[in-house]
Amino acid sequence: MDIIEVIGALLGIIYVALQYKANLWMWVSSLLMSLLYIYINYANGLYANFVLQIIFAAMAVVGLLHWMGFKKKATQRRLRLRAWMHHNWRGRKKDAPQRPITSMPRRTVVPIIAATLLLALATYAVLCHTGESSMPIFDSITVAINLSGTYMLIRKYYQEWICWMIVDPLMAVMYAMLGLWPSALLYAVFSIVVVFGYFNWRRLAQQNNNHDNKTR
Repeated sequence: MDIIEVIGALLGIIYVALQYKANLWMWVSSLLMSLLYIYINYANGLYANFVLQIIFAAMAVVGLLHWMGFKKKATQRRLRLRAWMHHNWRGRKKDAPQRPITSMPRRTVVPIIAATLLLALATYAVLCHTGESSMPIFDSITVAINLSGTYMLIRKYYQEWICWMIVDPLMAVMYAMLGLWPSALLYAVFSIVVVFGYFNWRRLAQQNNNHDNKTR
């Protein structure tokens, strides 16, 4: 059992717990987890997921900044960073500059599904052409759904959990077939937690929507 994989799995547990609570620190754990899984996936011939984890590491930084509501002006950035640190490190919730959880606009549903399918097909074609991936079908499908889910997560759409409901069982099977049992167990746990995450975020999105309607 690889100690790096065990640490990566533990970071994954921390990540999904923070994600369930919509806590900004989830992006930090996501970054650390991605850095470890860059090695794990490359070492086991999952080259699409290897590239995916590099993208995840970058998107973790983007996601953190986006959730913090960073703007272009340097003064606004400093003020928002100061308010965010005050909120997260001193436990005060007033004026915390966090993006609200919302429902995904209907007009984006078809484009996201289409983009996911095209990305999966394109990734599969590349993997088959190179002949390097140990599991090209799983590798391509999981990468496409993961990227779509991460985009929705950055936008803070509660429907992002649907992506994890689909991809996490696939990830669990993929890692189990490769004998990566800590990772397989991690994604098996994810497969259960995401159901609760979906209903929790949907409830929060409905509360935000009701609050917006009252303030209009």
